[in-house]
Amino acid sequence: MDSNFKYQKRNTPAFTAATYFAFAAGLFLYGLGIFNAEWELNVKGYYLLCMFLVVITSIVTQKVVRDNTEDRALQLENPKHRMRNTPAFTGMAIVGLVIGFAMFFIGLFNASFELNVKGYYIAVMLLIAYSAIGVQKVTRDNAEDKLFMEQTQGHNQNTQA
Repeated sequence: MDSNFKYQKRNTPAFTAATYFAFAAGLFLYGLGIFNAEWELNVKGYYLLCMFLVVITSIVTQKVVRDNTEDRALQLENPKHRMRNTPAFTGMAIVGLVIGFAMFFIGLFNASFELNVKGYYIAVMLLIAYSAIGVQKVTRDNAEDKLFMEQTQGHNQNTQA
């Protein structure tokens, strides 16, 4: 590798911090809303479970979509490359995300909450879902960048010796 080669990391520290902050803020705001709500415990539990389902399936769906995109590109170079995710797993990830949002929106639609309360929970849920995807992406990018930089640095030291 060229010794003048400079690798540009995909995420700046500021973007990484903002992504984690947005996710933490969304979780905090959602939790604060549920904690302060004058709802029965089963209703609070329902909305917490909807949030956990959306977070988990957002992360899994982002990972599956990215893996599949990378694997299709690798299969063009090497037809024997094995896909990391089966079509069934890809479908389950997407269906799980749809179910999580459907449960959340159906619950809100049928709830007797004021419109501003419904809007608050919708906005925070969208923040949580989007930032969960961002956290997964940033975490994976940063780990891959670190590994690449360590390998490149080791290769450059070996070629200079």
